[in-house]
Amino acid sequence: MSLLRPRAPRAAGIALAVLSMAVALPAWAEPTAADRQTARTLLIEGRKKRDAGDVAGARQDFQAAHALMRVPTTGLDLARADAALGRLIEARETAYEVVHLPLGKEEPPAFTHARAAAAAMVEQLDARIPSLVLRVEGAPLDAIEARVDGQPIPRAALPYPRKLNPGRHEVVVAAAGFRTERREVVLKEAERAPVDVRIALVPGEPAPPEPAGGQPPSGDASPAEPRAPVPLWAWAAGGVGLAALGGSVAFAVDHAAARDRVEEDCPGSVCDRRLHDFESMEALRARWNRSLGLSLTLGAVGLAGVGAAVGGILLRPRAGAERAATLVPLVTPTARGVVWQGIF
Repeated sequence: MSLLRPRAPRAAGIALAVLSMAVALPAWAEPTAADRQTARTLLIEGRKKRDAGDVAGARQDFQAAHALMRVPTTGLDLARADAALGRLIEARETAYEVVHLPLGKEEPPAFTHARAAAAAMVEQLDARIPSLVLRVEGAPLDAIEARVDGQPIPRAALPYPRKLNPGRHEVVVAAAGFRTERREVVLKEAERAPVDVRIALVPGEPAPPEPAGGQPPSGDASPAEPRAPVPLWAWAAGGVGLAALGGSVAFAVDHAAARDRVEEDCPGSVCDRRLHDFESMEALRARWNRSLGLSLTLGAVGLAGVGAAVGGILLRPRAGAERAATLVPLVTPTARGVVWQGIF
């Protein structure tokens, strides 16, 4: 009899431990009336979007409704939207959750039908989800770091098939003392056999990690190739061009002054004889024509010289490159043209 007595305190201890664990588990809060009304509206709007072809927008509504209610109907709509978008892994996870949601008291028939549909969906998705197997050679398993789409794969799980959604996936395998290897794999829906991805690691320096956003690190950018010095003719053309532009402005100002003098003293092209004799009128007319012509000519020469200088600066060859024959602009106040210059 004495051997049976310790069982009662032991049973009480087990019951107390189970009760404490149950209290420690997070409880799902009962949806409020506002939650139910909001979720109902989201389901209606989401189904309208789904029927109109906007499955991505419908999924957002279904996800919000399921977060509020977490009942079989909201979960089923979310799982179906994920499956339609090719997110088979996520769809299967949600459908499995629907099947195992706690049974409520006097559960409505819609919930029962949703559970059955979700159970059938789990079986269908199991047959549609493809997988791949990484077979890495050349490095010990405990040194290999593998990622698929940026997500690390635990070394213990590396030799086994990995379930993935259909479509393109990037595989990156690295190890200390070995070159980083990258592969792009395309998985097709409902492939029965896992896709083998064989990667042989080669000793060498590992590739630096890529920064977020897919942009290459600034240190890897190719440095700009040095350019040859600015040629002397470009400096000369630029100087002549600037001087010509300055002269053009000066003669334009003189032409404007002559024009104002003519308009004031010779209205209607008839000069007042009291102000101008024949020689002064001829001198004023010559000044008018001379300043106008020189302003236009020097302006054209100046623009050509500055343009040639800019071209010589921007289009100069790489430093150290063999100079080929080129056309060099020749611009002076009295002549314009090009000179063929180079090594023949």
